[in-house]
Amino acid sequence: MLYQNIKRLFALERILISILFSILSLSLFTSSTAVAEPITVFIDEAKIVELSRPIAQVIIGNPAIADVTIQSKKMLVFTGKSTGHTNIILLDEDNRQILNKKVHVTTSKESGLVIVYRGRSRNSYHCGTVCNGTVNLGDSTKFTTNVLSATDARLKSASKAAKGN
Repeated sequence: MLYQNIKRLFALERILISILFSILSLSLFTSSTAVAEPITVFIDEAKIVELSRPIAQVIIGNPAIADVTIQSKKMLVFTGKSTGHTNIILLDEDNRQILNKKVHVTTSKESGLVIVYRGRSRNSYHCGTVCNGTVNLGDSTKFTTNVLSATDARLKSASKAAKGN
């Protein structure tokens, strides 16, 4: 009788160990697949990312592609600056790495971005009901200068009108 009870305990112990091992394997697998997925941000848009652990320091691989602002110890705001790939590294207060993840910045499918090539010259337009010039990395210098000066003139006009009211 005692021998049967001991045998049952060993069988139960093996079952529990196998269940715990399965749970541990599953949790490691899901966390590693989550790390493999990049953070996707659209150009000229912001994205909030909430973290499970507090962070102390943020390192962005290429700040010309994406910018990151620490909103709180558990919240980051990503801003897409130009299309491309970079990475982000998060460190805790003891300078231990919490995360090293790819960041992908792309144009939104709904952005209405139209790129026009004239020989070697490239111009970008944002098209809704009307197309307006917009500045993107790779546009011709003359086009970029014209769009920026038109934007500056519009901002000065709006500022002047706001002061008059």
